[in-house]
Amino acid sequence: MKLKYKKLIIIITVATFALAFLILTLIPTGGSPQNVEDARLTLNENQDIVDLVTNYFQAKKTVNMEELSTLVSDSNQINKEKFTALAEYVEDYQNINCYVIENEEENASRVYVKYDMKMKNIDTLVPCLSAFYITGTSDGKYVIYLSALDENQIDFITAADKNMEIVKLKKEVNDGLNAVINQDANFKQLYQKMETQIRAATGSAVDSAPVDPAGGVSGTSVQAVSDAAIQ
Repeated sequence: MKLKYKKLIIIITVATFALAFLILTLIPTGGSPQNVEDARLTLNENQDIVDLVTNYFQAKKTVNMEELSTLVSDSNQINKEKFTALAEYVEDYQNINCYVIENEEENASRVYVKYDMKMKNIDTLVPCLSAFYITGTSDGKYVIYLSALDENQIDFITAADKNMEIVKLKKEVNDGLNAVINQDANFKQLYQKMETQIRAATGSAVDSAPVDPAGGVSGTSVQAVSDAAIQ
């Protein structure tokens, strides 16, 4: 083969590899932070996840640690003192709706739970928003993930919480909470007492934005994915 043809083949081969690499770099990946931030927030249609979240709130309401331990990946991360303090004030969790952003690479989802909290002896319902990281298990079940997070999981959760639809949902819940506090003096008084008691039980400040006061400090620690109030 003449030298000039060999050179031509080499040039074509290099150009082909370069083009393939360029195409690959342009294909979006499901787990990239940018895509997660822009992802469409959808109402969950997976009944297993609905059942998991519903059972979790029921067990939290009654501080049923045995039941809670079957619903989470690490029951040692559950703050029993916090849930016990809540149980003194909270009568029920109602109108539970789950919104999801899927982490396709991990068989997991960031699940945002919007619901109404009914406090004892108070008729007014208060809107709340909590967030969970829910993962699939090897036996086909789902659990609320409270174990250690790796870097990819942290990046996904951080990006999901910046999603514009989540930002809007947070504002909606926060506005609703503030409206109840401003309009119902009895609720405000009981709510403030509950905050104080939870603060004493946990040794830390209670989240001040769209609040389920049971929520952990928002962020990316293992506890942050458990019932975490979104900031």
